[in-house]
Amino acid sequence: MGMFKLIDSRILDINAEKSGIDMEKLMNYAGGAVADFVISLKPRNILTMCGSGNNGGDGYTASILLLRAGMKVSVFPVKEPESSLARKKFEEFKNAGGIIIDDPKLDEYDIIIDAMLGIGIIGIPREPYASAIQKLNNSKTKIVSVDIPSGFPSAIAVKPDYTVTMQFIKEGMDESKCGKIIVADVGFPKEVIEMIGPGDIAAFPVNGKNSHKGDNGILVIVSGSNEYYGAPLYVSKSALRMGPDLVFLFTPSKVHGFITPHTQDIMIRKSGIDYIEYTYELMKSISERATAVAIGPGISKNPVAIENAAKIIEDTLHYGKKVVIDADALAAISGIDDFKGLAVLTPHRGEFKNTFLMDPSEENVKKVAQKINATLLVKGPVDIVTDGSVLKRNRGYHHESMTRGGTGDLVTGAAAGLLSRGLDTLHSAFLSSYIIGSAGLLAFRKKGYSYFTSELIDFIPDIINARNSE
Repeated sequence: MGMFKLIDSRILDINAEKSGIDMEKLMNYAGGAVADFVISLKPRNILTMCGSGNNGGDGYTASILLLRAGMKVSVFPVKEPESSLARKKFEEFKNAGGIIIDDPKLDEYDIIIDAMLGIGIIGIPREPYASAIQKLNNSKTKIVSVDIPSGFPSAIAVKPDYTVTMQFIKEGMDESKCGKIIVADVGFPKEVIEMIGPGDIAAFPVNGKNSHKGDNGILVIVSGSNEYYGAPLYVSKSALRMGPDLVFLFTPSKVHGFITPHTQDIMIRKSGIDYIEYTYELMKSISERATAVAIGPGISKNPVAIENAAKIIEDTLHYGKKVVIDADALAAISGIDDFKGLAVLTPHRGEFKNTFLMDPSEENVKKVAQKINATLLVKGPVDIVTDGSVLKRNRGYHHESMTRGGTGDLVTGAAAGLLSRGLDTLHSAFLSSYIIGSAGLLAFRKKGYSYFTSELIDFIPDIINARNSE
């Protein structure tokens, strides 16, 4: 699966839990991997420094196994266990005769296991962890970190001799920061590693506390024609639900009279009369303002529209801006062989076949993504998302009623809104598939087959906010 970001580990943990995977079983595997490695170092006297969450739980589990192997093990709970699994393992360690210690002298041990902070923390560690990390780094004892060094990748982080990391090496991990890295398979099933699900919401962007208007996404959308008036609204409103600061919709002037009463949140601009046109204003908006661009829905197959779309896409890539390309605009990309990792293409299965002249099998989709250096989100009963190396599927968060017109436009808008806020192409594609698919499930639950595509947009906040209520 290549280099794993820290966010991917959080996503994987949540998706595993939501899939009904036994998290204690995974913790036992993780603790077992740490214990096995520590035993290979032949220590006599071990200290485990545990945090309050599941990283601490892994530490308690390893300590129990080391005790059973006949070693002398003490645990220093840097913070009392808070997660239910950490509390359970803490009690098990005590019941197994383990020593709990409040103020250890770190140089008295052969090995210290660092199980304070895992992938769940963001930013610089706070107290009591910051001081504990400093003390640990000042000791002369060999350190083994669990999964990642506590505090990694911030400036306040443990500098271990070894790191036993779970399932994947995470992005940014190397020997200078982590010591010798040992990768342990802790038994995540392949279908969970490759699933799109509720965990993907962990990648949803958050605004900085001191940010100003425009800092959190300026999206330019090119959509619509005198044949299609709905698509521009679907794309724009779905994008707005992702929280960008500004959305500019460039659409032919023929469309304006029909959609302006519904666009009070969108900055609407003219692009051509019946079909889109690459105007000077559009060029300036892309080159000077946009953090991302979306193009395609409803522009029609008219040769003038396709010719203009090709120029817009080429220039967007030339300016180094991220772009989502969908629907009719897929007919405009035949001259481009390298999307520079900046593009998300969102064809449905038929469009993939027409555009790339091959069946949309997983193997073919992956091959194409690699060849053109883009992320592909191929929409269907099971969405496939890949950048050519990582591939994930959305099997469960989608409803068969979503074959109706406009639902694909919502995916385009969501992916573009997320891109504009700084999310990378791959996670934008995962997340737009999950959010729109789940909104479709919710719309069906509330309204059955009677929901409008425009109503599906109103269910999006419930999906995004589900993470805040858990």
